[in-house]
Amino acid sequence: MRPVSILSLCSLMLWLAACANTQEQEMKRSAAEANFKLGIGYMQSGHLQVATEKLLKSLQFNDENPEAHNAIGVLYEEIREYSSAETHYKRAIELKSDYALAKINYARFLCNRQPARIPEGEAEFQKIATDPASAGATAADAYVGLALCARQRNDPAQAETWLRKALESNSGNTAALYELAQISQNQNNTLSARAFLQRYHAQTRPTAQSLALGVLIESAPDGDPQLRQEYARLLRSQFPNTDETRRLNKPE
Repeated sequence: MRPVSILSLCSLMLWLAACANTQEQEMKRSAAEANFKLGIGYMQSGHLQVATEKLLKSLQFNDENPEAHNAIGVLYEEIREYSSAETHYKRAIELKSDYALAKINYARFLCNRQPARIPEGEAEFQKIATDPASAGATAADAYVGLALCARQRNDPAQAETWLRKALESNSGNTAALYELAQISQNQNNTLSARAFLQRYHAQTRPTAQSLALGVLIESAPDGDPQLRQEYARLLRSQFPNTDETRRLNKPE
């Protein structure tokens, strides 16, 4: 019986060790998730230093979370720590090869960094837009990104082409609608600008920027005075403490 007793004891020890290891891993996953959620919350409220601490803590517990790497990439870009931002974007994509959001963020980052890297960003956006796995919203976001790159190259005509391509992929893409409203207003095409902005507002809530754009569009000689007043009223009532409202209230 003695050998059986020893074997049983060994099995029990192995089982206890496995349980302890599983429990430790679960604690690490929970801590990583909790810190990740806190980091996102602090980012959204503008507390970037605390957000950085929480996201780094999350990665200490779990370095293989692509969402955490993408989030801290965005944060580092925001505080202009560009080398760290690029490292984390690449790590997020390495961990999850089909992570469209991280790919789009990285491509946008490249176009925004410096003129020499714009072709890199455009190449990344092209890959996303033409990937068979990309469809609808994802492809549309990639085309909007290509429009960003074109603007960085001072090519508004190409930017407009890409934005219209975005709407072909997803007619409700708010970024494309807003940008096309701006472009049309700059071209003094009031009817087109009005239509794009109305489509934008049909998809999402007005912002101070979109309402101010509406005021600008309807201030044109062929604008609608009543619609201008409505945009101005909404801007003053919903966003009273914004730069857009202060500019609106400033005596001409």
